[in-house]
Amino acid sequence: MAQGGWNPPPGGYGPPGAPPPGGYGPPGGAPPGAPPGGPGGYGAPGGPPGGYGGAPGGPPGGYAPQQPPPQYQPPMGQHLPLPSAAQSAALAKGFFAGLFDFSFETFVALKVIKVLYGVFLLVLALGILGGIGAAIISIFQGSILAGLGMLIAVPIAALVYLVVGRVYFELVIVAFKIAEDADEIARNTRK
Repeated sequence: MAQGGWNPPPGGYGPPGAPPPGGYGPPGGAPPGAPPGGPGGYGAPGGPPGGYGGAPGGPPGGYAPQQPPPQYQPPMGQHLPLPSAAQSAALAKGFFAGLFDFSFETFVALKVIKVLYGVFLLVLALGILGGIGAAIISIFQGSILAGLGMLIAVPIAALVYLVVGRVYFELVIVAFKIAEDADEIARNTRK
């Protein structure tokens, strides 16, 4: 018995006296006229040479020809929706006309929010500078630990205020965008 793996029972798996149904080399599985020690392989006699059964007429070794990779197709053009009549009128009205719009067709908050966020950042920067200045003054007045504590706490507090302020402004924008979308859905269902 050979070492290194499982061996078939004596005589193979077929009927007694029949050649083995394919195998590990030329002795019983080589086609007639094949040179001794020919390609052999795992295929059945008369099948494609070597490998796991390649396509007839294909490359030896059982590797079927690969299909070409799919061709890149650019995405379809995305069409932006045209502004509705109310949105066009709101853009034409402008900021100051929107302030005196008693029907509240236009939302001024979306136009003002950028300016308000800029003012928020400016006040925050002034607060940081004031906190650092107060920390330096307290260090020079002899309260070294209080000054160092302020130098550590001011940037951390500023970062927290920045994150909370940004989230607040984003929530305001989301609320107004939801209102605009709901208004547009209501207009479209009335049509």
